[in-house]
Amino acid sequence: MQQGILVESQHDNVDVVTAAGLRLRLRRATLTDLEAANHLHRWECSAESRRARYHASRDRIRHAEWRHLIDPDRGYTFLIACPQRPGLIGLAHLLWQDCGPPEIALLIADAWQGRGVGTAVARHVAGLAAAHGHPVQQARIMSGNFRAIRLASRFRAIIDDAA
Repeated sequence: MQQGILVESQHDNVDVVTAAGLRLRLRRATLTDLEAANHLHRWECSAESRRARYHASRDRIRHAEWRHLIDPDRGYTFLIACPQRPGLIGLAHLLWQDCGPPEIALLIADAWQGRGVGTAVARHVAGLAAAHGHPVQQARIMSGNFRAIRLASRFRAIIDDAA
């Protein structure tokens, strides 16, 4: 168990760098981050981006859902920020499943898509899953979301066709 605690403390706040050299800060989300997460959903992500992540174009996360997502017994939820810009540019989730591999899910602000953010964050989250003994992860992706499918394939995630 102590090893799990060490892994968690090493990954609660981490800097990752995109292939282009853009530095990102990942911070483990807390209950007080719900407002910022909902701002990201409502103002930084299009309905299309939210639909790709949630399979619905929802513009917010309810309080009970957020409590579930940030529960350390259920996995990790990270806020993604760029130190040169105020606010969030995304969210990342690594969620333990009752049976099967953990699920990885990302929501990246529209203005930051296509800049290597998803790849850099997914690399970190997949590494975190492996550090917890899960070398394989799953991603629930709609069949037409080719960018997400390509990203998940790079990390050998099992793709669950959600469409």
